[in-house]
Amino acid sequence: MSDFAIEAKKICISFNGVQVLHDVDFSVMQGSVHALVGTNGAGKSTLVKIINGVYQKDSGEVFLFGKVMEYHTPESALASGVAMVFQDLSLIPTMTVAENIFLKFNPYKKGFLIDDRKNNEKALDLLKLIGIETEIHPDDEVSSLSVGYQQLVEIAKALSNDPKILILDEPTASLSNAEIERLFDVIRSLKNRGISIIYITHYLKDIFKICATVTLLRDGRVAFTEKTADITLEHLISEMTTSQSGKYVWTHSKNLRVGTPLLELKDLTTRHIRNVSLSVYPGEIVGVAGLLGSGRTELMRAVFGIDRIISGEILISGSPVKLRDSSQAIENGISLIPENRREQGLILDFDISENIVMPIYGRIKRGLFLIDEGKRIAISEEYIKKLDVKTQGIDQIIRYLSGGNQQKIVVAKCLASDSHILLLDDPTFGVDIQAKQEIMHIIHSYAEKGNSVLMVSSEFNEIVDFCDTIFVMKKGCITDQIVDRTTEDQLLYLVQ
Repeated sequence: MSDFAIEAKKICISFNGVQVLHDVDFSVMQGSVHALVGTNGAGKSTLVKIINGVYQKDSGEVFLFGKVMEYHTPESALASGVAMVFQDLSLIPTMTVAENIFLKFNPYKKGFLIDDRKNNEKALDLLKLIGIETEIHPDDEVSSLSVGYQQLVEIAKALSNDPKILILDEPTASLSNAEIERLFDVIRSLKNRGISIIYITHYLKDIFKICATVTLLRDGRVAFTEKTADITLEHLISEMTTSQSGKYVWTHSKNLRVGTPLLELKDLTTRHIRNVSLSVYPGEIVGVAGLLGSGRTELMRAVFGIDRIISGEILISGSPVKLRDSSQAIENGISLIPENRREQGLILDFDISENIVMPIYGRIKRGLFLIDEGKRIAISEEYIKKLDVKTQGIDQIIRYLSGGNQQKIVVAKCLASDSHILLLDDPTFGVDIQAKQEIMHIIHSYAEKGNSVLMVSSEFNEIVDFCDTIFVMKKGCITDQIVDRTTEDQLLYLVQ
């Protein structure tokens, strides 16, 4: 019998000809909590999705408890003893805890009917297993639970299949400090019962509290595997930010923060952010650095009129504005490049031109219902040329463009609306290096014309290299402002 719950050996995988993992060796001792860390794009999610059966490796082998395993679906991985709790919760709010736990695999039935009493009894056993039976009842509706308790229900759901290996992907991202400590108690309890846990997180301080071992992935390769007792947070951050990828040096204008800000937030509060104050001046690119769950995306949603503002105000060129929805934001010269371009930024089955002019239909109408076709074509062709979109023409369906070219169309939509304030939520996520540099060059040129940019990025090197001013965000609040130049590892340390 092997001492290892998991041994992944020489794992390689590529997508569309791009190598993502290079001969990765990754082993987890039985009954241990093992951290898997790395910057966005390092290969963490790809590796665990191979272990969980979502992706099929190109080469290499995966061993579970010393036996080589070949499975091709998450269901077959689950049957082999591997369960995963994903970053995005998969619970149905209007159903009970027990109904959610047994939503996919229902153990007790009376003929074609579900035996709710027996299901509740089994659910209670699972809640007892992780020590939360006095806090959560099987009959509780999930919508009545806090996010922290919903996370624990997800773990109970995973445990309903009696796994020997549990993968937790960013489990603390949206939790309060008290909820995080409660989760850590549960993880320790599971470890003591012999369950082996892979713990993925960007909150590096957490791993020193809960994990015995850490593996760092960098550029699709294992940089090191060490016992957490033998390294420091500073060493881990330094190793994480030493990338082999090339950098592009951007010029930074000085003395931009004078006069009247083009965009100013004063004590802005929503359900997710508290008393946020910051300003962006004409010609300035301002970065917001924060980990997942810090409130960075929710800040963008508030400024774009999506999330309701409870208190505080937004000023444009010194004048307060009320933004009750995104159309009012657009009317006031604000555009948003959203976090998920495929779901929030584009209609994939529309063509390029329809996507570009969608926000400005009202400006190019002829009469009540007709669009000025000449203007539509001229605007679309102008931005395809300006942004160097690789396409067969303005009538090509968006779905068939590459990720980088899709993102260029999202940028084109914003520029075509003649906005003066551009909100960027991870604008280069999931695009290749060349497209990334092209997109950043477009944004840089936009700011040089006297416009303002407020930007969130998961890649802190991007914020450090590209932004003139940086605000640090934690748990929905601004905690630091950086005007002078800084480094990626210093920034990563500040957001912990």
